[in-house]
Amino acid sequence: MLASIYLFGGKLRARPRHRAWISMAGGVSVATVFVDMLPEISERQAKFAANAHGTAALFPEQAIYLCAMLGFVLFYGLQYMVASSLSPDGQPSRFSCSLRIVAFAGYSSLIAYLLVHSIWPGVPSLILYAVAMAFHLLLIDHSLADGNVGTGQGWGRFSLALAIMLGWSAGMLTAIPEQWLARITGFVSGAVIMNFLVVELPEGRGGSFWPFVLAAAGYTFVLIVVLG
Repeated sequence: MLASIYLFGGKLRARPRHRAWISMAGGVSVATVFVDMLPEISERQAKFAANAHGTAALFPEQAIYLCAMLGFVLFYGLQYMVASSLSPDGQPSRFSCSLRIVAFAGYSSLIAYLLVHSIWPGVPSLILYAVAMAFHLLLIDHSLADGNVGTGQGWGRFSLALAIMLGWSAGMLTAIPEQWLARITGFVSGAVIMNFLVVELPEGRGGSFWPFVLAAAGYTFVLIVVLG
């Protein structure tokens, strides 16, 4: 399902209400981060800090939050680099496009890895995470295509879809300690927030406020009811 977003998400851009759907995707993404992921990160961070005393862990009280900040800063840096590399006719450099595809491929593989080794127990929470990330990948697909980064070409779309499958396969074949799963979740949370800001806020790109608000409120309600 997630891989198909990159393969077929471009078809949505041909529809009249495309921009409203993108704002709805942003609302679902933000609701998931603030209502589901950040509270879970806070709980895991408290456990991680309590268990880290007497070990060699670096900054145990802030480890997961530092990963969230890293995700935010990394993707801000990518956006800044792409904007700085624009030619006079508004086209980004080939190097910055390729680097951004590689970065989003790695990011997408982490999202898929969490599908297998989710820190959220139970099938309902897994389904809610998968749906939220499907909307989020739609947001990313729009951002990359809107910035002429290469997802409109076959190699870009297939590379990102392949990264999803590789991340899922890695999750099926490997297992990592719970504290590293929490760190990955923190990194993904920070990146989700930054990528939402990239699409919705800069230079009045035409984001649709009410679809965003309704999607955020509706998905928040679903999360609270299902997850308690």
